[in-house]
Order: sequence, then C-alpha cells, then structure tokens
Amino acid sequence: MGLPRTGSASLAEALEILGYDGVYHGVKAIDSPEDWKVFDRAADATFLGFTQEEWNELYAPYEATTDMASVFGTHLIKAYPDAKVVLTIRDFDKWFKSMDENVLQQLWSPAANFSVNVIEPILGSRAGPASRKMMLGLFEAKNVDEARSKAREAYDRHHREIQDCVPADQLLIYRMGEGWEPLCEFLGRPVPDVEFPRVNEAAALKAKIAEKVKRDMSSAALTLAPYVFGIGALGIAYFAATQYSG
Repeated sequence: MGLPRTGSASLAEALEILGYDGVYHGVKAIDSPEDWKVFDRAADATFLGFTQEEWNELYAPYEATTDMASVFGTHLIKAYPDAKVVLTIRDFDKWFKSMDENVLQQLWSPAANFSVNVIEPILGSRAGPASRKMMLGLFEAKNVDEARSKAREAYDRHHREIQDCVPADQLLIYRMGEGWEPLCEFLGRPVPDVEFPRVNEAAALKAKIAEKVKRDMSSAALTLAPYVFGIGALGIAYFAATQYSG
C-alpha cells in the first residue's frame, strides 16, 4: 500500500519472483480500458466505499496489487480485511519530485488536456479523467496546483491511516533497499537466489504512455474517418452542384 512512485514496480516484480500468481501494477491499466471504468466508479464511490465484489471485477485474477491500489488503500483494506499489507515508504522530497515530474505534470500537460478533452471522448475512454480524479482524491484537492500544495499533508495522512487500520501482524513497513529478508519473512516465502529487482518505473511508464497516445490517435483517426469522408463527399457534391448550376 505504498504510494505511487515508492518503488511499487520493483515490489510488483519482487512479488512475482516470490511466486504470487499475478501482481497488478498501474502500468497494466494503461492497456486495459475496462479497468479504468472500475477505477472511475471507485473514485466516485470513495465516500460510500466499494465492496469486495465490486473490487473483484478488477482484482479477481490477481493475488497482489501495488501502485494505484494505494489511492484506495483504506477502502481496499476494509474490503479485504485478511490481506497482508506492505507499506513501502520513500523519503518525502524524493517521492514528491518523482510524483510531480512523472505523474502530475504528465496528467495535466497540454498533450493530456487534448487527449482528455478530444481523443478520449471519441474513443469512449475513461483513463485520463479517472486518473485525474484519483490523483485529486489522493491529495484531497480541487486542482493540480492545490494537489502540489497539499502533498506533504497527503503523504503523512496516507502512512498514518494505513498504519492505523491494519493489525500489526498483517503490516510490514518496508523501505526499498532493505532486500529480500524482511519481505520474505513477512510473507512466509523462501529468500530467492537472485538479486532484488530494481525497475526503472518512470522510463517504463513514459514508454507505455507514449505508446498508448500513439495508438489512441490512430484509433481516433480511424473512428472519425467515415465522418471526415462523408463531410468531404458532401463538400465535393456541393461544389460540383454550384459549378453545374452556374
């Protein structure tokens, strides 16, 4: 339940190495339009809560989840009260710098504005709006500038709430760099004979987003093509008619 940008991709890979059958990380959602519909509904239902049955629409095929799950941390813990929770913690200044550069700036960039306002409505996608809604919910903010100003408050609140609602024997507070031993002892798994993974999450995320934007632009162009052709045909017909009548 560590916040995004706290080594969640490395933790996800570590859990897969330990034998967990499917670990959900935010990068997986980029190519999964149906997942964003669940996240969108969950963001809207934050004050009412999301039931385990509703969460199972997304998480049923997985044994563990990291990254975006932290946005709904306390709600997921209530829905799955017997789950073990790994709370990854990163130094605040490093965490916020990474969050701002790789999440907030990306979600509110000119390209993102164009995608949210033009491309995604054409495709029926909820990825951009849901992502923004989730981030503003995490920071309890009305806009991205307020999110930045409330970053420290959100960071402290998240760690406090997770520790308050998880029984001590179900919680591991973990800092990246501590290696396999504390994680394996907590999860009851043998220590693997490989190095603990270190994933360049920012690079992987940017590559995935760039790929998705390119794909969405192509899909939107294909979706609009019949209408553009129809408008063009009408224009040609009108031009021909005016020329003939003249």
